[in-house]
Amino acid sequence: MGADVDPMSVRIVRSELMPVDGGKLRAYGDLLLRHLRSKLSWLYPTDSDGEPLHYFSIAEVQCPACDEIGPLYRNLVLVRDPKKVGAVVRDHAITVFCPLCWTLHDLESPEHKEIVCCGKRFEIMRGTFRTAAYHCSSCGKASTHRDLKTGMARRRIVAVEQTQPNGRRRLRMPSAEDLASELQAAQEWQEQRSFLPHPRGGIRATRSDERPRSYGITRYEELFTPRQLLVLGHAFQWIRDNVDDNEFRAALELAISNCLSTNNKLCGYATDYGRLSALFSVRGYSLPVLTVELNPLHETAGRGTIAACVERVAKSDTRRVRRNIWDSQASRPVPNQFFFQRNAELCQVDLKNAASESHVDVIKKIDVAVFDPPYFDFIAYDELSEFHRAWFGELALAGEPLLPKTEDPVRSFGTQLGKSLIEMVKRARGDKPFAFTYHSANPDAWKAVGVALDSADLAVTRLWPVRSDGHMGHHSNPGNCEWDVVVVCRPKAGTKKQDAEDEVSSWVSMLKPLDVNEADVKNFRSAIEMARQRFAVVL
Repeated sequence: MGADVDPMSVRIVRSELMPVDGGKLRAYGDLLLRHLRSKLSWLYPTDSDGEPLHYFSIAEVQCPACDEIGPLYRNLVLVRDPKKVGAVVRDHAITVFCPLCWTLHDLESPEHKEIVCCGKRFEIMRGTFRTAAYHCSSCGKASTHRDLKTGMARRRIVAVEQTQPNGRRRLRMPSAEDLASELQAAQEWQEQRSFLPHPRGGIRATRSDERPRSYGITRYEELFTPRQLLVLGHAFQWIRDNVDDNEFRAALELAISNCLSTNNKLCGYATDYGRLSALFSVRGYSLPVLTVELNPLHETAGRGTIAACVERVAKSDTRRVRRNIWDSQASRPVPNQFFFQRNAELCQVDLKNAASESHVDVIKKIDVAVFDPPYFDFIAYDELSEFHRAWFGELALAGEPLLPKTEDPVRSFGTQLGKSLIEMVKRARGDKPFAFTYHSANPDAWKAVGVALDSADLAVTRLWPVRSDGHMGHHSNPGNCEWDVVVVCRPKAGTKKQDAEDEVSSWVSMLKPLDVNEADVKNFRSAIEMARQRFAVVL
């Protein structure tokens, strides 16, 4: 059983715990793609050299000082081939564009510093967007995205990346057919908008992160191009019209929802690897200077295509998973097999879109609770999930999200978390433990956990570290925690106070040769200090 105030979280976890038959879901996915390709393939014109995969574009913004319209770009680089493992292999070391005539230049050496085009020399790594501002080439005025409303500016396609029959990729300039299909998509969307599913509602002005409103984007629909809205809208409509089984309909809708993060106007490009960077790769509405639009109907390549997202959900019916788990005694990874066998007669899944402190009838009695509360980091995850929920008409939450209040962060966060813990204690059947994972290098975060445990009259009976976000792309840096701490607690009534034996130095020694960075040393220290005041053993 479980509950979450965010309906999107409930959709995801329900799919994980109640997976549909993967083979049947793939069959539905094939029918969906066949329909979309027959109806919308004109959106992505092919030629004799291959099928389009990515469309690169830059914003053309109007200077607020002199009204001159100019291209906003950080540098002239579109793709590079630095010979990295796992990167796309290319025919040229680097491909750049001319900011005047938009001709593409394939360069054989990455050492090139400039190009000559249109009778001028252009520095490859110098653009109009520097030090977080656009510099007008006419009057020199520096303007921010807020000043320019960059998110609503017209975008120019500067290149199309194709997959070739030989498996290689090539970049070419946009063709007349590409530009014509873009214009036709805008017209078609206006004609079909009234009867196709699309994201509803405005982006609320009162929010912890002013993005994407600070880019000039005020409605969720404005986060997508007309081409994307057509494909996604027709996908959702086909599912609703053709999939009668509620479980398979929900699974397919979840797959298309997963596509949203790779099919929107805020996707960037990993230049050295040749991969699209999805929205929320960093937890927020970041606006890339060079944006990339994916062909979601591509058959063989692309991160976040419809085929890839259907497969991702279809694979969730796997009953056996192999994971390499670090064994501290052997000092090496040890393979483990995990099994998930859901017997409908013995195991029932009951998930609620509700606050955990809801009325006792909403969430029944529990034997054991394992959970992962939001971290004390002021990240409003509900603002991020609104991006997905807007497509389902589910902008409202079932309760207040757990976030620290600026006036008294420790007390406010701890009290609100404590309310949830109190309800867990009320519903507990027997003296089984509660366990949750948590991390923060901020001592206040662990003080807030202490406030929550005290309010629910819980004692800590065990602590240990577990590897979590190590080397996870954008999140991997010395200032980020890479270890969670598992906290096990029980009602104080069934325990006896005892001194805790955990020490930071013993944990770090036990975990060798795995690294523990400075942030995690602070994380461990604060966790142990919190637990030391509340440590007990079971009677």
